[in-house]
Amino acid sequence: RRVGTGVTRPARGQWTADALRNLPLTVDLATAGSVLNMGLTKARVLAQAGEFPVKVIKHGDRYVVPTAALRELLGVSA
Repeated sequence: RRVGTGVTRPARGQWTADALRNLPLTVDLATAGSVLNMGLTKARVLAQAGEFPVKVIKHGDRYVVPTAALRELLGVSA
């Protein structure tokens, strides 16, 4: 699976601390959901309800998630 150009992401729920550290500053909702072992549909439902586990930034009709918030939630140092 790809994140942006040329970056392959692990399968949902298979993320390592190193893979999380190598992500860009923000990721799309699909990637953030994958890190948290949820599918895109669930991630969208939670984001739209304001209940996604970390801060979500709405940018037009899409969402981006700060990677630092994901690392903090999971206890992964930068």
